[in-house]
Amino acid sequence: MLHRQKALLSILQQVGGQATTLQLMKWAFLLGQETQSHGGKTFYQFIPYRYGPYSFTLNRETDTLVRNGFMEKAADKVWQLTSLGSEQEVKLPKAIAQDITAVTQQYGNFSGSALIDTVYANYPWFTVNSDLPGQRREQRPVADQAIYTAGYEGKTVDEFLNLLMRSGIRRLIDVRYNPISRRYGFHKSTLKRLCNALDIDYQHLPGLGIPGSARVDLSSTDSYVALFKEYRCGLSDRWDNLQRAMSLLKSEPSVLVCMEANPECCHRTVLAQHLMGMMELPIKHLG
Repeated sequence: MLHRQKALLSILQQVGGQATTLQLMKWAFLLGQETQSHGGKTFYQFIPYRYGPYSFTLNRETDTLVRNGFMEKAADKVWQLTSLGSEQEVKLPKAIAQDITAVTQQYGNFSGSALIDTVYANYPWFTVNSDLPGQRREQRPVADQAIYTAGYEGKTVDEFLNLLMRSGIRRLIDVRYNPISRRYGFHKSTLKRLCNALDIDYQHLPGLGIPGSARVDLSSTDSYVALFKEYRCGLSDRWDNLQRAMSLLKSEPSVLVCMEANPECCHRTVLAQHLMGMMELPIKHLG
């Protein structure tokens, strides 16, 4: 079991074994924001959602805890520990365990509405998508027109989507040839669904990707140079795809997305440079 999943069990154990989804989300968020340990190096990241900070990853992993018999649904949007979960000895690094205790002692008796009020007052960014009337305390930014690029490598889907929202991006252009991923949230169908939930348009342009077979044996700088040279030379034959990309980039603040964190190791940079010559827009790499 991951440390972050153990942290959820520990939180529930310390608040009496039961909580709403909203409460669990907010307690986890406060653990990540207001403690020295931040819940650990791989703890949940959050995006602004309907009632403040929300983690798609946390929501998915509650399902994992249910499948493993530690939690169950007591009612709609109410979680409770099973006997297995209540009796489970949760072993966490001392700093994380102490911080969980501090958060539950300070906020454990707060209702969902009280937690929303507290978080909204102290973290206004997370109100930008709020469904509560009159509670949006910040406006969602809109990026200047440019050719933005981003890679999700090393990020959770929540961290990545939060980066796009803070950067003012309204459209994600997936330029992976084959948009599958073992990392939760980055498979095409899931990423499209999560983007739509945040009012980010998702578009997939596989014709601007590089097949995986061409990426085998990329073990040196020379091999990357050769691959990207071949890709650059072939872009003139992808006119329809380039036209589509230009249209999307012009109509909404958009980002070209692939996996690699380092833009110098990704074909999206070659693509962006080619589009820059056609559109006379600057390139901006996010993250």
